[in-house]
Amino acid sequence: MKKIFRRLAPVVGYFMVSILGLVGCSTEEPYNKPFFNFARSYKSVPNGAPLLLTNDLWWKNLDDRTLNALIARALEGNIDLAIARERVIEAHSNLEGVPPNGDLTPTASIRRRDQIGSGNGPSTRSEAALGANWLFDPYGSRKQKLQAAGARVEVAAAEVDAARLLLILNMSNAYIDLRYNQRLLQLRNQQLASRRKTVGLTRSLFDQGSTTRVEMVRTEALVAETQTQIPPLQAQIQSIKNDIAVLAGAAPGTLGFNLDGYVHQPQPNLAPNIGIPADLLRNRPDIRIAERSYYAAVSEIGVARANLYPRLSLGGSIGPVRVGGLEGLEYFFGPSIVFPSLLDKSPKARVAARHSQARQAHEQWKSTVLSALRDVENARAAYKGSAESSRTARRSVRLYREARDLTRDQVGRGSATIRDLIDTEENIADADVVLANEVRQLGRNFVLLNISIGAGSNVGGHKDSPVSQEIAAAAVED
Repeated sequence: MKKIFRRLAPVVGYFMVSILGLVGCSTEEPYNKPFFNFARSYKSVPNGAPLLLTNDLWWKNLDDRTLNALIARALEGNIDLAIARERVIEAHSNLEGVPPNGDLTPTASIRRRDQIGSGNGPSTRSEAALGANWLFDPYGSRKQKLQAAGARVEVAAAEVDAARLLLILNMSNAYIDLRYNQRLLQLRNQQLASRRKTVGLTRSLFDQGSTTRVEMVRTEALVAETQTQIPPLQAQIQSIKNDIAVLAGAAPGTLGFNLDGYVHQPQPNLAPNIGIPADLLRNRPDIRIAERSYYAAVSEIGVARANLYPRLSLGGSIGPVRVGGLEGLEYFFGPSIVFPSLLDKSPKARVAARHSQARQAHEQWKSTVLSALRDVENARAAYKGSAESSRTARRSVRLYREARDLTRDQVGRGSATIRDLIDTEENIADADVVLANEVRQLGRNFVLLNISIGAGSNVGGHKDSPVSQEIAAAAVED
């Protein structure tokens, strides 16, 4: 055995010298975390101060228990969210699937050989071996593969948050649209009753000779017009109910929620807490996805660069061998080095491509941050504008209703005509629709503003978290 090691010593020595010569050739690309010079506050909120965003359950400010329960149900049963969670499992598996630098491979075989006519008779050979191989990695290639795979796990996790945020956005908007269309249906039924009342008054005045046949026909036409607007609204309401069921992971008609009960358009009762621009780095899943994608792209540069250098490995095999009646020990051991091709330029091209991909990822991160800032500013302006519009719309409805009551009284006394009453009825009908739409837009802009700052993306991320427990409790209550 000593003789064997003496014969191997020069080879091993040369091999170790080669390794030491390459240890300093690390191919790892340094990663500098991207930086963005955020302002101290949003432009639309110049006096904003740093605030810790704790409004993960911001939709509760809409004060609607049914909406709370629907979101809780969707977070548990939505299929797209379940698919996103499976992608995290896939990414973890890919991380664990990064091959190690060494391996042990046991093998065994038995062969029987017979040369007919040779006179030697059959012979049997049996052998078993344990093979070992170790790939030296002085360049840190495997480390960078692990870093890139780990970053993709974080990307997949952030994509779950993004899917959750999109789900909350879609469910909230669908519910707001449902209540809006139900409110329109209520208004149409109220308008239908009011216009029928006007028809009765017009017919009475016509019988008394106080109005014309034209006015009576006109009021009847308004009744027919209102009746034609009701069926499309009913169809739209059913369509939105189906959308809500699918978002919650249920087939249409099997959701188990009473969505036809107390119809009230949800309205925010608190101003949104939008914090400061730098909060976006923590709250917005798309920014976290972009940053981790950039990190993975930088790690891939080192992986590609390692292919420009020789690959060093140390391998061997040892095991017993039996041939006929003779037994022995068979082994081999030695280093190997593989140099890159002298004619193949593709490894250098791949390194250049990885550099380009990293630069693209960095620019994508900056673009994502800018888009996020734009989203918050636009959503903030839209929310402020819709809040002012809804207040004006409420005042308009109140004044038109007062004018309608005064006109109806004047018609009875003969100081106003049926045409005047019809005009006030039309004004009220239009003002009611405008108000319902403004309330709807106020709710949607409140949702959009919270979504744009990433609030709620971590809700229900862990089943045992206090937030998840609170959502589950809301679902039980409703």
